[in-house]
Amino acid sequence: MQNKSKLIGSVIALTLVIIAVLYMAGVFSDKQGAGLKNEQQKSYNGPLVEVALQTITRTEHVPGTVIAKQNTQISSRVMAQVERLNVRAGDTVKQGDLLITLQQDDFAAQLAQSDAQINAIQASLTQAKKQLARVDNMFSKNLVSQSELDGAKARFDNLSANLVMANQQQAQVKVSLGFTRITAPISGVVVERLVEPGDMVTPGVPLIALYNPQQLQVEFNVRETQAIKLALGQRLQVSLPALKVSADALVSEIVPVADKAARSLLIRLEIDSQSGLIPGLYAQLQLPLDSEQGILVQPEWIQQFGQLSMVYVLEHGTVARRFVRLGEVIDAKQHVVAGLNSGDKLAINYISANPRRY
Repeated sequence: MQNKSKLIGSVIALTLVIIAVLYMAGVFSDKQGAGLKNEQQKSYNGPLVEVALQTITRTEHVPGTVIAKQNTQISSRVMAQVERLNVRAGDTVKQGDLLITLQQDDFAAQLAQSDAQINAIQASLTQAKKQLARVDNMFSKNLVSQSELDGAKARFDNLSANLVMANQQQAQVKVSLGFTRITAPISGVVVERLVEPGDMVTPGVPLIALYNPQQLQVEFNVRETQAIKLALGQRLQVSLPALKVSADALVSEIVPVADKAARSLLIRLEIDSQSGLIPGLYAQLQLPLDSEQGILVQPEWIQQFGQLSMVYVLEHGTVARRFVRLGEVIDAKQHVVAGLNSGDKLAINYISANPRRY
């Protein structure tokens, strides 16, 4: 009997706990929980719009940059001090125009020294030639030994070789002297000058940057899944927001190596010269994607409740809520990814009894 009483007591206690939990959860309360309130469906006599599947042509906008197809950085081929610069950034130059003059004093001195050396060698060579002729004549009369004749020939040959070497050295000095006048290798626009008069320059260090404004390209990193569909010679639309223009561009180069980090390929396109077009400008490639079927509606037909999107659909003569999942805006219309089917009728002017908009 005692065990039976304990069992009944445990059941009663458990029942009270369950009732308390249900009470705290609001089971016995008439208060409406959080969220959208239920509303009684009403008949609707306003305008209806029947939605249907449409062909959606989507475009991917790929960012890129204008680059110069022909550009160069001019450097010195000799070590010297800058004497004069004839251009500044933005100047237009023609091929062969003098851009930089380097100091020529050291090279002029070397040239004068080589002239004196050549003159001295030539004088010695003239004397050695005469001496060789006399020794050769005496040798034919058996007046001198073979060794004396060989010595005269050796001296003459040595001086001849020295003269050749001196002439070569002088030619090199003349070439170096010519390098003190730096000219434009191409016609174009000066991007930047990197030295000023008085600076000491060394071979290989850039002095001036040039580009050809008549040969500009645009380059883009295109997703590999889209890049492999492109072909050389294909025409695509490119926009230049800074200039507020769009133009056709021709695919001229597809770099056959993918960027393993970005999973993209580098694409270059030829673009016609535009007024104000300069390297470095932002460009945007309008890359057409595969067409698909979808439903497009006017954005004002969609109501927002917090993070939820919904429309009102006519079902059996009454209006019902329909939650939808949205995609991107295409040509000022909202793409409805899920929640609507072809043939559904939207009550576009329906006003909810509880229009709790956030």
